[in-house]
Amino acid sequence: MRLVLRRSAAALSVAALFLLPTAAVAQVGHLPSQSPYEDFKIGQTVSGMGGWLAVQRDLADVAPKASWLAGLRYDIGVGGPASLFVRYLAAPSERNLLAPTNTRATRVIGTPSTTTHIVDAGLDIALTGRKTWRRLMPSVNGGVGLAADFAKADTGAYRFGSKFAFNYGASLRYIARNGMQLRIDATNFVWQYQYPDRYFVRAADTTAILTDTRNREVWRGNWSLTGGVSIPVFR
Repeated sequence: MRLVLRRSAAALSVAALFLLPTAAVAQVGHLPSQSPYEDFKIGQTVSGMGGWLAVQRDLADVAPKASWLAGLRYDIGVGGPASLFVRYLAAPSERNLLAPTNTRATRVIGTPSTTTHIVDAGLDIALTGRKTWRRLMPSVNGGVGLAADFAKADTGAYRFGSKFAFNYGASLRYIARNGMQLRIDATNFVWQYQYPDRYFVRAADTTAILTDTRNREVWRGNWSLTGGVSIPVFR
């Protein structure tokens, strides 16, 4: 699934990059009535979306597992091809509960449910400017936010907690004539894992969850692929 997400993200990015130079060329030599480009005002929209979050396996294999996600997004144009967005996503999943003092064979003592909540804000830049190409509008975006599970430390002293996260990605929107939009977003959310001291203590079989203390804090990227519907508001 992670490979599919990465290929989808790459495809969106490549499509966006190819549409940009095509935009400059295709507008030359077309009558306005025959041009594939149409003016579009980037206003305000509210979007509902759902998809898949491919959480990358962390070094201790204690992070939430890959899962479905759903969320809401609000966009507002701020001039030219730019718009600001705020977004909330929730991904219900499960994770491994580890007992650091147990031997390797008995170290996983459960798989409790957990939900990853992501709140972020950022900037979206339409690559075709304030126009659509055959009613399509590709864009690139980036932002910052928080990821949290609101859970206390477990019996192994591990806690996902609230993490600073930054993201980047690409989007492709289809703009219907009534203003409603269909959108696909590929986004990489990047956050840091921090492991407790207990994860570096050797058990009776001389193994430990982690052995290199340089890995006490590690960054991981987590790709998501979502689809959704955007409705114009305050027009």
